[in-house]
Amino acid sequence: MATPPLTNEQLQAAVDALHKFKYQHEAAQALGLNSNTYRTRLSQAVHKGFVPSAEVESVRAPTGVDIKISPTNATSIETKIINRLKKGNTTVEELKTLADLGESAIRGIIEDLKHTGFIIHEMGNMFSIEKSMPFPSHHTETSNIIELVSRPDNTFLVGATGDQHLGSKYYRDDVLNDLYDRFEKEKVQCVYNTGNWIEGEARFNKPDILVHGMEAQCRFLAKNYPKRGNIKTYAVSGDDHEGWYGQREGVDIGKFAERIMREEGRDDWINLGFMESFVRLVNYNTGKYSILSVVHPGGGSSYALSYAIQKIIESLDGGEKPAVGFYGHYHKLWAGNIRGVWCLQTGTCKSQDPFMRKKKLEAHVGGAIVEMEQDPKTGAIIAFKPNMIRYFNKGYYQDRWSQSQGVTHGEMTP
Repeated sequence: MATPPLTNEQLQAAVDALHKFKYQHEAAQALGLNSNTYRTRLSQAVHKGFVPSAEVESVRAPTGVDIKISPTNATSIETKIINRLKKGNTTVEELKTLADLGESAIRGIIEDLKHTGFIIHEMGNMFSIEKSMPFPSHHTETSNIIELVSRPDNTFLVGATGDQHLGSKYYRDDVLNDLYDRFEKEKVQCVYNTGNWIEGEARFNKPDILVHGMEAQCRFLAKNYPKRGNIKTYAVSGDDHEGWYGQREGVDIGKFAERIMREEGRDDWINLGFMESFVRLVNYNTGKYSILSVVHPGGGSSYALSYAIQKIIESLDGGEKPAVGFYGHYHKLWAGNIRGVWCLQTGTCKSQDPFMRKKKLEAHVGGAIVEMEQDPKTGAIIAFKPNMIRYFNKGYYQDRWSQSQGVTHGEMTP
């Protein structure tokens, strides 16, 4: 049965809603339409020459509305715009011609892409999608960083985990779930995740992947990452693994994953940002504070567990050093104090895979619960007590390196 043609009233309403709410995703919500249906109506209205009604006032709607443009579900018009933005700088005028849309519609799509997580670079009247994330500002220059307030006794208690690699055959869901059981039992204030929460996709790891595709892996994360009570997880994204998707698609993968979490009903996952983020550790009694840095660095492991972290901290200027640093990437469990910085490597929830076996790299499967004591007079962290939890295999793997039958793991025990 043929779809009935749109009425003039419907077309006018589409134009008026965009004029009133400014962004297409907000206009669509106001009309009770999904984004694709709304854009179809708007495109027809603009093509037929409809303009906003004189009595419609332009107001700004509340923010925080979910939109659903992604590389996997974009309409043909959006795909044209995305592909052109990926090629480099272009103007709204060029995009109008390319998509046969008016300026308001083009700017609305660009705003939707920003909200979705695409890395839109704007310079004057030029727009492009970039494939590299801007590095975060230093914590001394950032006024809106997340805060964690100490307990009344001037202590903090947090969970620390990293390098889970959900979507990989070697991901240890038993380990991650046991860690979160422990976090809940110990009543941690929150959990910090140091990145590589999904496996990502590259030429060399395809045989090791159970879940393929950026959106599929993020939805697998949302459905399978542990949720316990009111515990919130604050996660940075790496420039590898999940970051490979960002580099190819021009997407802020941390922001994209957070949006998928919300769509799946998860409000316990908070995107901290790209590679390095800062948390203000605020004293409950005085308001004095120190800085915790949550980092997913790069580079390879070294013969000494502490060496990579030591070189990172030694490279920082005096005013840049955090009081505490949590570090992922290396799949190691280790804690120490370097140049006055309390530091912790947060382990992994992924067993040694073929790449690590080839590189002779050990995987420290586990995580940590960290208690920190703060001087209320200065905000300094004066004591740091990591409870590092390590898991060991009780049996050999069977068909360990099979590319067709998957991987059967031996039972893990802490």
